[in-house]
This record gives sequence, C-alpha cells and structure tokens, in this order.
Amino acid sequence: MVSCKPKALPEPKPMGYFRIDLPDHQYRMMDTVMPVPGHANAYMSLLPFTYEQSVYANTTVEPQEDHSIWMNVIYPDLGASFRFTCFTVKNADSLRNLMIREDKMVKFHYQKADDVQYSVINDPEAHIWGQTYEIYGKEVATPFQFWLTDSVNRFVRATLYFDGTPNNDSLQPVIQYLKEDAMHLINTFAWKP
Repeated sequence: MVSCKPKALPEPKPMGYFRIDLPDHQYRMMDTVMPVPGHANAYMSLLPFTYEQSVYANTTVEPQEDHSIWMNVIYPDLGASFRFTCFTVKNADSLRNLMIREDKMVKFHYQKADDVQYSVINDPEAHIWGQTYEIYGKEVATPFQFWLTDSVNRFVRATLYFDGTPNNDSLQPVIQYLKEDAMHLINTFAWKP
C-alpha cells in the first residue's frame, strides 16, 4: 500500500526539568553548645550567635586552629549547603579587610554572573550590620552569599553551594527556597552577650 502523505519528520521537544517538590518552611532555634569535658552540667558555646534554621537542615560545627569556626548548614534532600565561617575581629583594619575580602570573593563570580544585587543589613538595636549578595547567572557557583558583623568583635560570612555542577535555570525554585531560609536566618540572628 502506498500513501500520498509525506512521512512526518521528528520535531524537537522543548527543554524540560524535573519537578521539584519543596516542603513548607519550618524553623527551629539553633544554639550550638557542647559539654565541657570533666565538668558535670557545664557547657560551652561553639558559636557566638543564635538563629533559626530550617528543620530540614543539619548543622556541623568545626572550630579551627586559627580560632575561626567553620559551620555547615546542610540540606541533604536538596543537595545544598550554606557554608559559614566565623571570625574574631581584632581591630578596625581587621574588619575592613574582611569586608574587602568579601567584595573580592563576589567579584570573582562576575565572569559568570548576569547580575549581582546587593542589600544592606542595618540593625543598630541588635548590633547587626552586613550585606547580602544575590548572584544571577545560569552557571554561577554560589547564587547567594551574605556577611554579618557586630562591627567590633565578630564577623560571620555564609555562602550557598550545591553538591553538583550548577545549572541555576533548573535550580531556580530551590535557590529561591534557600534564599528565603537564609533571610529567615538573618532576621532571627542574634549575637550572644
């Protein structure tokens, strides 16, 4: 049997991404303390601050020999983490150098970024000052970063990382979800006395 209709050519399908179901935001207060060896009912604080974090995240804290502290807030189901570093500010020059270093780290992403949006954090009552950086671009490795300081003694920086090679077009719902968690962390952040 012969047909008069030409054979249909295959048509390309539009690019698609997996559906990502994200849970509702839920938070718990975080205050990392550990028992003091050899002292019953005595605890020492690992971090100079408290905050609320997602119930879907796990936290690891690693004190370093240089007296800085590394902290990871890990989202195992999303393949993402916020990596924190906490520094002691020694003097005004030390603080200025930490802030300049943060700007340099963000500028490193300019080659892949389509846009970078800055927001200033200014809460004199809580003694919290800082900046957030939203870095837009399909292949940007760290789409969200921030730093906070009390301007005298303490400086905390955090960066959002994903476990795999970034494709921020497909990760956009997850990035937005994690930015909301980061903003909640910032809004509930408090220095310890």
